[in-house]
Amino acid sequence: MDVTQTRLNQLFTFSMDFAKEMLEENGDFYPFGATVSEEGRLAADPGHDGSDEPEAHDVYRVIFDRFATGRPSEALAAALVANVTIPDEFDAPAKDGVRVHIESKGYARFIYVPYEIISEDAREVRLHDPFAVEISPSFFTA
Repeated sequence: MDVTQTRLNQLFTFSMDFAKEMLEENGDFYPFGATVSEEGRLAADPGHDGSDEPEAHDVYRVIFDRFATGRPSEALAAALVANVTIPDEFDAPAKDGVRVHIESKGYARFIYVPYEIISEDAREVRLHDPFAVEISPSFFTA
């Protein structure tokens, strides 16, 4: 079954809400994944169990590999979210960004959301307008 735009939006909103919450609380976050089913059921994938202090790249790779080789069968779309430095070529209004790698059958994008931490004390986060970059699929290739 093909995913609807409503489900993609639901997955994106869920991902961004959690990323923003983590930025406000901690000023950073580990990569995390999420999926959405046809019924709109959202499932989070933290990528690590909270023990130790893994490298963010390693957490990203674990989730990426999991989604590429065996995401849940009911998942119509998957998102892999990371805190990144936005490449200069995109001329974003801020260098820091949340990147949501979102995929479903026939749809694969990096959606960047540039952000600024306005106040270190209160960790107020200002999100700028998102922009999308089409990419080759990695999770829904068949």
